[in-house]
Amino acid sequence: MTSLWRFSKTQYNRVLRAAETALAVRLMMVFAVLESIIIPIPVDPLLIATVLARPKNWVKLVTACTLASVVGGGLGWAIGVWLGVGVEQFLVHLPHAVAAPDKFAAVQNGFLEWGILLVFIGAFSPLPYKVIAVSAGVAGFGLIPFLFTSLIGRGLRFAIVAGIARHHGDSRVVIVLISALVTLIGGALWLVQ
Repeated sequence: MTSLWRFSKTQYNRVLRAAETALAVRLMMVFAVLESIIIPIPVDPLLIATVLARPKNWVKLVTACTLASVVGGGLGWAIGVWLGVGVEQFLVHLPHAVAAPDKFAAVQNGFLEWGILLVFIGAFSPLPYKVIAVSAGVAGFGLIPFLFTSLIGRGLRFAIVAGIARHHGDSRVVIVLISALVTLIGGALWLVQ
C-alpha cells in the first residue's frame, strides 16, 4: 500500500512540475478553445493542475481559460451559422435514431424561447457547451448576446473550480464554493427539464 501511495505522490508531483511551465498554460488555452468546438473532455482538470502549480496566479489562469473557451464557443457559433439550414439537409441523410431531428428541432425552438438561459446553462453546467454553441449559430441566436452570456457562464464555472483548487487547504471556502457549484448546476439542470 505504501508503494502505491509513493507512486501516486510521485505522479502528482510530476504533473505539478509540468503544470508550472508556460507551455502548460498555452496548452490549457488551446484545449479550452478546442473543448468548446470538438473535444468531449472538459478543460477543468488542466485548469486545476495549473492553479495548483501556480496558486498566486489563479485569477490570471481563470481569465485566460475563460477567454480561450469563449473564443472557441464563438468559433462553434460561426460553424453553426455556416452550416445553417444545411444541418437539416444533412440530418435527412442520417438514420433517424442518429439524427434525432425532433431533438434538434426542440433545441432550435428552445433558442427562440429560452436563448440566453440555454447559453448560460451550456456555458456553466457540465452539459456540452459545444452543442449549445453550434446550435446557437444554427438557430440564428445573436453573436454578441452569445459571447456575453458565455463569458459570464464560463467565467463563473472556471472561477469556482479554480477557487476550490486554490483554497483546497481552507475547508470553509471549499465547502462554500462546492455548495455554490452544486446549487448552480442543480438549478441549471432543473431548468432544462
